[in-house]
Amino acid sequence: MTATRQYPMQITIADRELRLRERLRDRLELAARLRCAEHGQQVIAVSIHGRENGWFDSVWVTCCESLEQQAAGIVKERC
Repeated sequence: MTATRQYPMQITIADRELRLRERLRDRLELAARLRCAEHGQQVIAVSIHGRENGWFDSVWVTCCESLEQQAAGIVKERC
């Protein structure tokens, strides 16, 4: 039997407007709850960089591309 430890997802937001974190709070919480079906791992971290025309760039740290796509799909929306 293996025990799975839950760690909070690390979030870095590099944006001059502090409101971005508030706008993304619910989506980031949903992404943090994801688990990889294949590996049983959570999202480790996300770094969100400034927005252009309402869209932002994000860099994810996950166990695999599938989990990254799931997390990005939840968070990557026009803000």
